[in-house]
Amino acid sequence: MTQPVVIKANNFGILVVLDGEIPFNELITAVKAKFSESRKFLGSAEMALGFEGRDLSIEEESMIISAISESSDLKIMCVLDKDEEREKSFKKAIEDKVSSLDIKNAIFYKGSLRSGQVAEFETGVIVMGDINPGANIVSKGSIVVLGSLKGTAVAGQSGNENAFIFALDMKPMQLRIADYVGRAGDDGDEGLKTAIAYAQDGGIYIDSYNKNVLANIKID
Repeated sequence: MTQPVVIKANNFGILVVLDGEIPFNELITAVKAKFSESRKFLGSAEMALGFEGRDLSIEEESMIISAISESSDLKIMCVLDKDEEREKSFKKAIEDKVSSLDIKNAIFYKGSLRSGQVAEFETGVIVMGDINPGANIVSKGSIVVLGSLKGTAVAGQSGNENAFIFALDMKPMQLRIADYVGRAGDDGDEGLKTAIAYAQDGGIYIDSYNKNVLANIKID
């Protein structure tokens, strides 16, 4: 191929076509350059991501995603396998990402919270934005952040231990679910990417998002 990295975007996701021959370190450099020059065009939307043209190991895929995150303002919601009807798959993946969390009676909040701001909700809430350091979000139900969670999040404020906190970029200052308090770094981790926090055995657990984790969480 003439270009080592080609970006094909649609309304729901991005397909990244990669050169299958060049050394991987050169590919990473090309990915960073391509997404840097396309930064304004791509914007800061939440996107599903697909790869084509090169077989990638899990580690290589992770390195490319990190390179994309460093070189753009995109929020990568999930990575998809090859699919003949890829655009439909992108859309379905985004819808499933939220619907699979099953937040009953949740409302949408569009926008980011800055330092010093506090937002309180009587029901579960889906935030289409970031919770920045020094900001607080409080809900009697569960909280889903389709962006970065770097402030404080309080779910299940009314004592609901089955509430949970989900974020595409989980790096909170503090988390609280019902009467339990925790931080992303309590176990030595400096933060996770897409992750979910839930109360269990008298504490708060934070796990990378996957369907197996959801299967073990009780949601009211």
